[in-house]
Amino acid sequence: MTLFNFRHASIKQKIGGLFLFLLFFLFSTIMYSSYKLKVLEEDMKEVAYIDIPLNQIVAQIEFIELEQHLSLKEFERQKSNTAKDLKPHQQLVLQKRQVKTMLDKAINLLKSSIAHHQLVLDAEEHQQVLTQLASYQTTSDNFEQQLNDIYSREAVNENELNQIESMATKLEQEEKTLLTLLTELSKNDSYFTEKHEEDFFVINAILGSCALTLGLLLTVYIVQIIVKRIQNIQQQITIFDVSLNNDDKSSDAKLTINTKDELEELEFDIQLLMSKLSKEIATREQVEKQLLQLVSQDKLTGLYNRHKWDEQIHMHINLAQRGYPFGLIVLDVDYFKKINDQHGHWVGDKLLQSLAQEISKNVRDIDLTFRLGGEEFAVICPMNDTTHLGKVAEELRHAIEKMRIDDLPALTVSIGIAASNVSDTSASIFKRADIALYRAKSQGRNQIINGDIAEDE
Repeated sequence: MTLFNFRHASIKQKIGGLFLFLLFFLFSTIMYSSYKLKVLEEDMKEVAYIDIPLNQIVAQIEFIELEQHLSLKEFERQKSNTAKDLKPHQQLVLQKRQVKTMLDKAINLLKSSIAHHQLVLDAEEHQQVLTQLASYQTTSDNFEQQLNDIYSREAVNENELNQIESMATKLEQEEKTLLTLLTELSKNDSYFTEKHEEDFFVINAILGSCALTLGLLLTVYIVQIIVKRIQNIQQQITIFDVSLNNDDKSSDAKLTINTKDELEELEFDIQLLMSKLSKEIATREQVEKQLLQLVSQDKLTGLYNRHKWDEQIHMHINLAQRGYPFGLIVLDVDYFKKINDQHGHWVGDKLLQSLAQEISKNVRDIDLTFRLGGEEFAVICPMNDTTHLGKVAEELRHAIEKMRIDDLPALTVSIGIAASNVSDTSASIFKRADIALYRAKSQGRNQIINGDIAEDE
């Protein structure tokens, strides 16, 4: 199994991989923020559902205890005035029961929270509050029992009142202790909540800064990769452009574009290179065409040369073996050496040029005309019926005989012809036509001899 090669990966893979990593980092940041918000929410729930109600309950207890204390003082004043009405006592007992109801709510709230593990800030401090509440409840119950016992009698002595007053003082001290614990608990809860909030914002700020820095680094890295690739491409274009312009001194001044966009500049360089390359291709095609003409055409007459003859005769022999016969006409100018000796070689050359034009004019477009050398020419005539080959040759001989050109002597040609067969080779069919040609010369010139008939005779 091969590992992912980041360096040699495609641009799409690099950008996709880097942004996938960035998205994963951002997703982790969001998940962590959600977790911290959940913790903060739990802390706020504890403050809202436990600590605040406890404070409210204790506040109510303070008011009720204050009313108890005032009622007790009022009861003592009425006793000193020998009042027989027990209503203050009854009111005092009712208030005491209200205090007990508030305490029961507070104790039940703390017991339930501890039992269901809802205290997440500092369970030990809540347990201390619960213990203090239980102690306060015990003292309060004893105090209430003493009140009920005293107030159910007609008379009480000074010691009993002092005892009640002592118990009331103890009850107030426990209330103060309980209030101190609850105040400290609220402060601690507020501290924990505030600390969580600070941690949340600090960590979010750090993660956000990391995400921003990472995003910037990734962006810079991607830009550097793209710019580097563009520069490499431009360097290769410059090298290739120099190689194209090595022989072209007129193109040394390079065209430029006024832009800061690297991609636009690269596009311009590519277009410029493609334009030069197109011109170079066109020039080379023209050169190749000229070279092909030099290789395949006779320089003097413009007809196909001996090289092209070797190529085409082999091809038509192969076609003849597959059922596509052809006829071969070989002709030679009569007394051409005498014309050169009497009129000069430049006249002979011009005569050969005129002869080539006349031959081309009197053959079909599909026929191929060659100058085999000196004053000897050949014509390959693809045809389904080679019986008409003699007629074609005769028309050609007659046209040459009638040809008249100013300042040039008249001329005639001797012709030898041969029709292909499936057993022929390029050498055998040319040999038959060439032998027929020399027979035509030996028999008086300006005539046609069929090599196939002569061979049969």
